[in-house]
Amino acid sequence: MLQNSPYGFRRTNIGAEIRGIAPTAVLVRVFPVRRSVTHLFESDFYRMLIDRRTEEEVARMVRRGFGRAADWRRAHDFYLPTETLYLTPEPHQNGYVPEDDQSFGLSLSRRIFIGCGER
Repeated sequence: MLQNSPYGFRRTNIGAEIRGIAPTAVLVRVFPVRRSVTHLFESDFYRMLIDRRTEEEVARMVRRGFGRAADWRRAHDFYLPTETLYLTPEPHQNGYVPEDDQSFGLSLSRRIFIGCGER
């Protein structure tokens, strides 16, 4: 029996949807709507050069998949291999530039949701 999540989380395979349009993407950085920017990174920590329409579609997929589980007024990172959502490091923190610490800035202290929908 399905239950409604109090956080608005709907389990979908977001990673597979994103790989359908950006096959080499590993990390998606979704900025607040007011900035209207999304970055996709490959496993070598380099940013993918993709068109604006694709960026918008990927951001829509992530926001739709996690719904109200995240505060979208702040930037978030979605890591495709584990389908985990993280709060993006601030510009002065290690990991804001993904290759800084070779971990995309993925830290347990910034984790919002993991792939199985746990908080």
